Amino acid sequence: MNGKQQRGLDYTPLFRFLLSKVGANWNAVHQEAVGRLDKPDPIFWLVALDEHEKKDFVRMGESSYFSGLYVDEQGILTIVNPDLGPEKMVPLCRCCTHTFNGKPFGRPATYASISSGDPLSE
Repeated sequence: MNGKQQRGLDYTPLFRFLLSKVGANWNAVHQEAVGRLDKPDPIFWLVALDEHEKKDFVRMGESSYFSGLYVDEQGILTIVNPDLGPEKMVPLCRCCTHTFNGKPFGRPATYASISSGDPLSE
């Protein structure tokens, strides 16, 4: 077996930690996060250091979304789009439970879709 492949790593605790540190000094947040990780790469899946890297949200896997973060000119960890929330997100399908920053979002099932057996009918 190849010991270099890592599968099934869950970085949700890291992402929640980063979200909880919005408004804090980036250097302190980064130092604390790196001290708990085997490698720093996953931090930068969410956090942009350059303007052109900023994203409103980041998708992890098939159905987990997190707010995009960036470091502002003063070195403060900031949310790219603070107005974006689960109520503004639309899932790609109805079959999965989609989450935004750990909160479920989705289309409500209608009686027609339940009774017809068609998961895509409105």
